[in-house]
Amino acid sequence: MDWSEGYYAGLDYTFGYYHEMGPDHLRLACLTAGVHCEIPDASTYLELGFGQGVSINLHAAGSEGAFHGVDFNPAHVLHAEGLAERSGATVHLSDESFAAFAARKDLPMFDVIALHGVWSWVSDENRRVILDLIRKKLRRGGVVYLSYNCMPGWASRGAVRHLLNLGRARGSEAATTPEAEVDRALAFVGKVTAAGPRFFRDEPQATKHAAGLAKQSRRYIAHEYFNADWHVPYFSDVATEMAGAKLTFVDSARLLDRIAEINIPADGVALLAEISEPVMRESVRDYLVNQRFRPDIFVKGAIRLSKLEQDARLGAQAFVLICPLDEIDFRISGALGEATLPEAIYRPLSEALAAEAFRPKTAAVLAETASASFDDVIAALTVLTGMGVVRPAREATPTTRGQCDGYNALVLERALSGRQLKHMASPVTGGGVLTTRSTQLFLQAWNEGARTPEALAARVWAVFERTNERATKDGRDVVSREENLQVLGEKAERFLMQILPLYRTLGILPSPKAG
Repeated sequence: MDWSEGYYAGLDYTFGYYHEMGPDHLRLACLTAGVHCEIPDASTYLELGFGQGVSINLHAAGSEGAFHGVDFNPAHVLHAEGLAERSGATVHLSDESFAAFAARKDLPMFDVIALHGVWSWVSDENRRVILDLIRKKLRRGGVVYLSYNCMPGWASRGAVRHLLNLGRARGSEAATTPEAEVDRALAFVGKVTAAGPRFFRDEPQATKHAAGLAKQSRRYIAHEYFNADWHVPYFSDVATEMAGAKLTFVDSARLLDRIAEINIPADGVALLAEISEPVMRESVRDYLVNQRFRPDIFVKGAIRLSKLEQDARLGAQAFVLICPLDEIDFRISGALGEATLPEAIYRPLSEALAAEAFRPKTAAVLAETASASFDDVIAALTVLTGMGVVRPAREATPTTRGQCDGYNALVLERALSGRQLKHMASPVTGGGVLTTRSTQLFLQAWNEGARTPEALAARVWAVFERTNERATKDGRDVVSREENLQVLGEKAERFLMQILPLYRTLGILPSPKAG
């Protein structure tokens, strides 16, 4: 029997973090969509197919809840357990099959059940198991996060996947490594496309997709394309299946998907306005934007909020910046291309968020200080959250601070050897914050007592010498020791002036009792 049940196991999964799966983000996403959900601060959470366990561990570290996860790959579970051991958060992990996990008698009821990509890559039988688990174990008012590849955007891309797998199987010789297996498949696709087949002339999106494969990581390609099962549904089919488990579609967890101005042409907006039925409207929208990936939110027992109820809850919601002010680019991209945000609203709002050493502020307080209406401030906060520069904020507790301290200590230890986890845990956001390698090394040096730009730069350069790395400036590696110290010193000054105060507010710096 194949223990992987057709899922690719030749290479370990990537170390990605997906903040949209977090309880705090899901709660906000429901609220901004005008839907009540029941996700407590200390939620009971389940992630099916957690990969390397980065997302589940970051969300667990920032929460006092109980986090459960199952992934068939024992190597993934071992890695995820190592992360959990360092944070000390309440994390229960298993390498059982979905069917064996669902049959357990000790499972609690869950506030959130989350799956990233899994729906696309498992068998029909496993999808039935997942639906039955959701039906039986999701609380009333609970939320399902379900992301998956979808039609119509994958209509031509599916042919590229088929060609890639033909290349993988081509020839009698076995690839010496999983990476070589990927390379052989890519080389075959390249050989076919170079012959000028009519399919690629008639399908320019497929041509573009095939040409871009070589730029992707080998791990991503293997896990995206080499699974035996490949399920790419239309949204309406997924919504029908979820309705069978008493779930109602809420909206996309990717908040920028909701901004019509950057995604849908005027005629399309007018067309959608004529459609009142939510599933039909969302299905037509997929054609308008050629949707190929959906991060959907469903609620069991969705209750629509009145405008007064929604505004009251939004006004009480706190928000916090997760990057320095000078990193905010007031441009956003959607299906229609790039758009520039009106700085008359976004600039003062961002400055208000950065004020008082980045202290979190409620939407009501921000609306009082902004020269804009409450609705405009909420819309802007939603966009900034969708851009990844703002997060909903919570009150850090001694427990969550200690858990994040433990997790972050491991991140910084790995940074010293180059084995980088790219996100650090924040008890204020209840999840991960993207942190550059240089910032991680500056944090490590700060924790060891370095306090000046020169001392910080020297510590980081010592690491770079061991790992054969170089600082970068204007997109190029600098060469000499002197130039590296100069560039690192400039970065260290910025770290001290901007990043350190922000990370102190976010709780990424160790709490005082941890030293």
